[in-house]
Formats: sequence, structure tokens, C-alpha cells
Amino acid sequence: MLKRVDDLSLCLSIFLVIASTTGGLFLTSSYTFAQAQSPPQSINGRITVPLDAANSIYSSNKTKDLGSKNISLTPYPVTEDRSSDQGFLKGVGNVTNNQTYISTHLSDKLIQSTGNGTFNTPDGQSIAWISSSIGRPVDGRWVFDEIILFNNTQSKSLSFLNNSIGLVKSIVGNETDRIWLLK
Repeated sequence: MLKRVDDLSLCLSIFLVIASTTGGLFLTSSYTFAQAQSPPQSINGRITVPLDAANSIYSSNKTKDLGSKNISLTPYPVTEDRSSDQGFLKGVGNVTNNQTYISTHLSDKLIQSTGNGTFNTPDGQSIAWISSSIGRPVDGRWVFDEIILFNNTQSKSLSFLNNSIGLVKSIVGNETDRIWLLK
């Protein structure tokens, strides 16, 4: 377990630096990230490709807010936010994604969050996950770029996610959230 936490910490550190310096979520080969917009761009001489919605493994279609509470006001406001998404996971079908995020509001234009949750199938199978994200307001809506690490499960239909790392693009509200797996 300690190795998984160290691996996630390294991935999250790289992700947070790239997301904070580039303004968005990126994906290229070899676990490098590239901005999710067209046309392709170049970062340090590497051609980057936008994340294609058709390549995502998960898309949510309905979010239910389960509540929010203030945890702290100093040195920054910290909140706990809970929600439940109904969505579609490729190769599995309909799933529920129950999630909790602890968010540190660093400024009016920057939120850092850590999250955890569980994907559940209608027949009772599940897999847990943890994540870290950076949120910024874009066109009046909060957009979060996130990295997610799936735990292990004995559930047959969800076992393809065991120890997988993914990228998440989410927009607060009833917008479609998507997850892409890193290969």
C-alpha cells in the first residue's frame, strides 16, 4: 500500500505542477499531460493531442448534490462536498459514483481538492478510488482537472480498473464528467 501512495504522490505532484502552470489537463504518451483543447499543441517539442470524449471510459449523466459543510476558515476556507453521479462505464454499463471531496479554497480563482469515492454497479460490485484535483473558474463555471487512482477489487466487471490511474475532467453542475485511463 505504501508504494501505491508514493506512486500517487509522485503522479499528483507532477499533475499539480503541470496543471497550475499550463492552465489545463494534458495527455501525451509516456504519462505526460497535454491540454484538452484543439488544435494540437507543442510542449517542449512534443506534439500533444486533445483528450477525445469518445476515448473516455466513464461519463456521468446526472449529479445529485448530497451536501456541503465548512470545515475551516483559516488559513484558507476548507469545505467538504459530497455528491453522487449516475453514469456509464465502458464495458460495464450503468454505475453510481459516490464521492466526497475536501476542498481548500486558495483564492477566488483556485481550489485544490482531494477526493475519495466508490463506483458501484446495480448488482452490488464496487471499486474504491482516491484523487487530487485543481479547480479554476472558466466561463463562469468551476472546471476541475483531476488525477484518480483506483484501488483493487474482487469484482469481476470492475477488475480492469485495479491499480489504474486516470485523468478526470469535471465541471461543477449537471455537466458531463469524464474519465480517461492512462495506459
